[in-house]
Amino acid sequence: MSPNTVHEAISIAFLRSAFPVRRPYLWLSLMGLILMVGQTSSADSSTPSAPTASSTPGTVVGTSIQFNAGGNSDRYRVSGWSQTEKEWTWSEGKSAQLALPIPSDPGALTLIIKLGALISRPAVPHQTVEVFANGQKIADWEVADTADFSARIPAEVTKKGGILNIELRVPNATSPKVLGLGDDSRILGVRVYSVELKRP
Repeated sequence: MSPNTVHEAISIAFLRSAFPVRRPYLWLSLMGLILMVGQTSSADSSTPSAPTASSTPGTVVGTSIQFNAGGNSDRYRVSGWSQTEKEWTWSEGKSAQLALPIPSDPGALTLIIKLGALISRPAVPHQTVEVFANGQKIADWEVADTADFSARIPAEVTKKGGILNIELRVPNATSPKVLGLGDDSRILGVRVYSVELKRP
């Protein structure tokens, strides 16, 4: 027997003792009211709550996306990413893509990425990174040690809003094994710590 049914039975028993059968019309009306309220309460408790605005992805402009363990980058990574590590996530292969939600017609934006590259001096002193926003090249970076790199995204690229696709192409990505840095055979390019979109 459900808690609502028990409550209804107790309430009806109380009404019968408080209002004798000589006035049946009164306690029958009250009994009907109790049953109706109980059914409404049961229906309300079984109906899932509607999703709130905060539960749906919104714009990332002005927020920092973290690529470390416990960070929030998973939902934005599309392809070309290795498993998240303690402090960063490596790009894997020659291309890595992100899908970043932005508002409609936000104007020009600045992309800021904190990253470092898989290098081995003197043979591989840096990695060349070609940066694209919605298919348009916006920067060429030479990445070695960890640093902040930035690129301007023109207003005509962002004006439609919705999802902004960011692609990092690393044509000379290689593996730690090839560079003599261990047995890791993954084709790695750059390790990413954070990504941010800002208004200039």
